[in-house]
Amino acid sequence: MKKIIIIGAGFAGLTAASKLSRAEVNARITIFDRKKQFNFLPLLPDCIGRKIDPQFLAVDLDKFFGSGKVEFVPQEVTGLDLTAHQVIAGLARYSYDYLLVASGTEPNFYTNAQARQHSFTLNSVADAEKINCYLKENNPGQVVICGGGYTGIEVATNLARRFRKSGSFVKITLLERLPAILGALPAWMREYTVKNLDRLGIEVLAGTTIEKITPDKIQIAQGREFERAMLVWVAGVKTADFIQGLEIAKNPQGRVMVNDYLAAGENCFWAGDAAWFVERGSGLRMAVQFALTQGALAAQNIVQSIKGLPLKKYRPRDLGYIIPMANNFSCGRVLGLNVSGPAATFLHFMMCIYRSLSWRNKAGILRGLIRG
Repeated sequence: MKKIIIIGAGFAGLTAASKLSRAEVNARITIFDRKKQFNFLPLLPDCIGRKIDPQFLAVDLDKFFGSGKVEFVPQEVTGLDLTAHQVIAGLARYSYDYLLVASGTEPNFYTNAQARQHSFTLNSVADAEKINCYLKENNPGQVVICGGGYTGIEVATNLARRFRKSGSFVKITLLERLPAILGALPAWMREYTVKNLDRLGIEVLAGTTIEKITPDKIQIAQGREFERAMLVWVAGVKTADFIQGLEIAKNPQGRVMVNDYLAAGENCFWAGDAAWFVERGSGLRMAVQFALTQGALAAQNIVQSIKGLPLKKYRPRDLGYIIPMANNFSCGRVLGLNVSGPAATFLHFMMCIYRSLSWRNKAGILRGLIRG
């Protein structure tokens, strides 16, 4: 019997586990994740500004796998020995014949201990609940969001929506260390987004960094200070520490460079945000659609290898992307067409509902969107 280990129960890991459990191979499948629940990350910002209950973004992994062919181990992986074919979790070592690493990413504080200690993050349902709880019990003088990427913009607009609906005025400032927000996207999207943020009264400060953080004050590079400010840190992500320590080719975020078959290392495959797949000289961005297709192909290649058949090459198809903004002035590109406004918001939510893992959660998300 072959031993297959999957690290990470996100979109890629669950897709692979489901596919492997239905494959006609004699294998024992084990999946590791430190969280006991799957978290639907794309809608986390909407838990802040809309009436989406965070419980509908979570799925209990024990119930998801049930009594099927997949064993779920709720432990954090702390090490990986690619030579000995072993995964280290806690004090134990687990041998494998085939490995799929789909452990995603985590917030990157860039060694800034002050940011880690004094900021809110948004990388799990628990993070969203923590922000909601804080805002119910406190009235921050202002909010500073560090990071001008997709998530920073989503958080900023959802906070603006929340404060507007409650009738309170809280100044929101979005910080970005690069010269412009959304720097990798087309100019029209950047301009559209900046104009919308201005419409919402959200201040954008690009080309700046945080110099000092204390419990009651944030100081940025230009000497400006923000007092009584709530800090939300969405300034970037990195792969898990056990990946960072591997002597293997990686990009600056620690995503492992894979070949056409999503492999890097003997009988070792990578999928989702942990993988860095390069096509036409450019690496794929982190997106649910790629996590799903990579998880499926990695599982197929494990089965192909067990059966002694040729591996399949990964050929991604980019369906597009949306930058959701909570006042419904969203924008993006879908199936080769530019989209903006309520239509873009609608497409975002419909895709999220479609990709949700249970009918209970689909219904709960839809109900929350209808309510506001």
